[in-house]
Parts: sequence; C-alpha cells; structure tokens
Amino acid sequence: MQKLLKPRGTQDILPQDQKYRDFIWKIFEKKMVLQGFEKIETPIFERAEVFARPIGENSDIVQKQMFEVSRLGSSKNDNEEKLVLRPDYTAGIIRSYLETGFSGAPQPFKLYYAGPLFRYERPQKGRQRQFTQFGFEVIGDSASATDALTIYTVWDILKSLKILKLCSIEINTVGCELCKPDISEKLQNFFNSFKKMLCGDCKKRINNNNPLRILDCKEKTCQKIASSSPDIIDMVCENCKTHFSETLEFLDELNVSYDLNPKLVRGLDYYTRTTFEVVIKNVKERQSSLAGGGRYDRLAKTLGGKKTSAIGMSFGVERIIEFLKENNIDAPETSKPQVMLIQLGPKARKKTLKLMTELIKKGIKSFIAPGKESLKSQLHLADKKKIRFVLIVGEREVFDKSVIVKDMERNSQESINDGRLINKLKSKIKN
Repeated sequence: MQKLLKPRGTQDILPQDQKYRDFIWKIFEKKMVLQGFEKIETPIFERAEVFARPIGENSDIVQKQMFEVSRLGSSKNDNEEKLVLRPDYTAGIIRSYLETGFSGAPQPFKLYYAGPLFRYERPQKGRQRQFTQFGFEVIGDSASATDALTIYTVWDILKSLKILKLCSIEINTVGCELCKPDISEKLQNFFNSFKKMLCGDCKKRINNNNPLRILDCKEKTCQKIASSSPDIIDMVCENCKTHFSETLEFLDELNVSYDLNPKLVRGLDYYTRTTFEVVIKNVKERQSSLAGGGRYDRLAKTLGGKKTSAIGMSFGVERIIEFLKENNIDAPETSKPQVMLIQLGPKARKKTLKLMTELIKKGIKSFIAPGKESLKSQLHLADKKKIRFVLIVGEREVFDKSVIVKDMERNSQESINDGRLINKLKSKIKN
C-alpha cells in the first residue's frame, strides 16, 4: 500500500519546533494582555464575499489563491453559497465585529488572534499554502497616535524576540478614500507608458484600474519601472500628510527607529493611510517580510457596516521561526520532562504509576515508559531525552517505601523515603 504524504505547501509542526511557537506566542500574548487586548477566534472558513469585497474582486488572492470549501461528493450548485478557507484574518474579524454587535461596545475595541490561513501559492522558502499568523486589531480609533502605538508594539515584540537589530520597520502612507482615486489616476498614467514591459499580472492591474498593486509586484522588470514612479507621499491630500507627519513625530517620541519607503503598499486593497512592514535587513532575493500591517478605515463599510476607523498588524510565525533558527536564536524548552520514573518489576510498576499521578498533581513534569522493562533501556531513554532526574523503583524500594533518585548530570544518586520525596525532589529541581 502506498505511503500517504502531507499535501504540497503544508508542513508538520514537529515537537522540536513547538518550543519556538510557544516562545513567540508567550511574548506576543503578554504584550497584548498588558495593553488591554482581548482574544478573538473566527471560523476557519467564511463566505467568499467576506474576502472578495474588501480585498478586491480582481486581486490575486480572490482570483487565484482562495481554497473553496465544499462537502465531499457534493455536486456543483450555483444556488449554494460559496465558502472558502480564510486567506486573511482582518476581514473575518470585522465581519464578526459587525455581526455580533461589538460596534456598539465602548471604542476602541482591541482584539488579538492566532491561527492558520490558507492561500494557493507556489510553495517556496518562507511561503506555504497553509501558514500561521499572530496579530491584533484596534477598531474604532482614527488617531495618528494609535498608528504610532501599533508600530511601537511591533517594535517592542521584535526587541523581546531578540531580532530587532536584524530588522527594519518600513513605513509609508497610501492615502485615504478622498485622495486615493487621484493617486490611482496618476499612477495609471505613469504605468500606461510602460505597459508593454510589465508582466502579465501587472497588465491586468492596469486594465482593472488598480495600479497601486504594481508597486507590490515581485517581478524584477516591474520593480525597476515602479522604482521611478511618483512617490505616494507627494500625491496624498493635506489631511493624510498631516496624519502621517504626526505618526512619525509620535514614533520619534517613542524612540522607535523606522525607514521611510515611499513605494510601500500592502498586498490587500482595503488599506488606507499608514502602512508598514517589518523586513529583514540586507535581504532582497527571498521572502524578507516578517510582519506588516496598516490602517483600513473603509473595510467595515465595505462589509455592510458604517465607516469605522481601524488599524491592525500580523506576524508570519513560520518565517519568524525560520529567521530565529538562521540566526542561532534558541527558544527555551517549555515541555521537557523534569523527571523520569523507572520501574523494575510488576509491583514497582504499580508504585511508579501512582507516584507519577502524585508528581503531576504537584506540578512536576514527569515521563514514564511502562512498556520498557530493563534498567539499561530506561536509563538510555532518559539520557536521549535529556532528563536530568531519574526515579528508580525496584522490588526493594516497594518494600522499603523509598525511591532511588539519580542525578544524570552529576552521576550521583541517593535513596529517599516516600514521605520526603516530593519536597526533596522540588528542592533538587530548583537548584
């Protein structure tokens, strides 16, 4: 029978990588709780329209990358609603915000999230068809200070992850709903002059009156043309210039370093005004973005609500883990057992099983392999798993009501009475 393999563009998250996820998550969640954010979870699949409306009907995500959800064996029926695996978090969160009545709650409404997203892309380093994001949204606040605080929070998380010096926070403004049409028209006129030289996707973007997306194209020819296009900051309205200038002033006050990138646009059409991205320094030839976000003041209205100011960001978890490993930044072990129980004989096995439950109740991480019988094989397993303390119970220890505690690092051992074992063990682990 043929061996089954995981689908292309997915990966198994193995035990040795879980510590990195736990490391990133603990830092991220701690920052969220300290700032008064609350956690939200939305469905893994939504109506396709939740994403098509705000992201853009002609965007790559909607046209090429969404996975449709259907019941196995069901026939295609145009009357049925189209469901898709979520390719983006923000749209689903705003849908929930409007549907559940949170729009009537005290504002701003601050939410954070974590989970998988799905996009049909060509798998490569740093880009998979299933990937994980941690992120947050601040809904119902239009202040430029909130933009600065959002970017500061990203900066603070990067610092805690010990990668701040290796990254750059790029920032730009893409204008508001009032000045964006004028920006698009000017960029449309510019790129029309080079239409024959653009890639096929960018030609479609010209035809669909979406020239801003050309600035985000990864094709070298398109990037070269885009580099000489008009800077967006020179085309935005005075209100947007003031908002952006204030954001930068607040960042300076918070001592957050950043780089102005006048060509920066995010890959989703719903962004307005402030946009930013965390990129790896001195890397051009691969997926160098670790995080990004921006303001999206029109998204709620696009989904049937009233106009609501909001800003958010997300971290690409797999890319950050890869980056930590490349730079030899290790994550602390979180699930490693502190002790292993070794049983020698039927009566000893009964005692170790009961002892393990007592250790767990006292918060001591314990490991046992009841299927192994020899002392040698069990000690070998403890050594392989790098467990420092081994509790050995044989027939004699059952009779004496004692346990042999062996320190694998110091190669020493002592016999301890059952009644003193827990406290003695806690003391040894602490030291």
